[in-house]
Amino acid sequence: MDESSQARSLNDTRRPAHGWGRALVGVFALFGLAVALPAFVDLARSGAGMRLPAGLSGLCGVGYVVLSVAVAHNGRRMRRVGWACLVVELVGLVAVNVVGLTGSAWSAWGSVWWYLPVLLPLVGGAQLWLADPRRIVTNAERITDISDTIQGTVHRDRK
Repeated sequence: MDESSQARSLNDTRRPAHGWGRALVGVFALFGLAVALPAFVDLARSGAGMRLPAGLSGLCGVGYVVLSVAVAHNGRRMRRVGWACLVVELVGLVAVNVVGLTGSAWSAWGSVWWYLPVLLPLVGGAQLWLADPRRIVTNAERITDISDTIQGTVHRDRK
């Protein structure tokens, strides 16, 4: 085997992510567990009439746990999973309130949970959009192009 056919090792020189994105991952995970665990207990103990609200609360909680993993990972596929979770959360929230179903985490626009089912998808969507690597690279390239254009104009004017 020659040197060109051997796999090269890649070093990831990016710094680890800290800040509000990491805190948001924790909030998503805690909120998801706080909603899902009691919902699954209610689902196991409830009669036939209360299974739908408990099941919807369980879906809501699982959605937030998956969303926390998607926001933490921030890869291309996991970003798609994160967007899908956000859509499910928002559609579930609107559907439960349009139908008027009670007993779910989404009921009454999440007033039982301090309106977190309304706020967290909005904040999560902002995080997924702001942390999109493609958007960041595109903006950095635009800034570099503008900087190169300005420097070229300055150097040409000096001559």
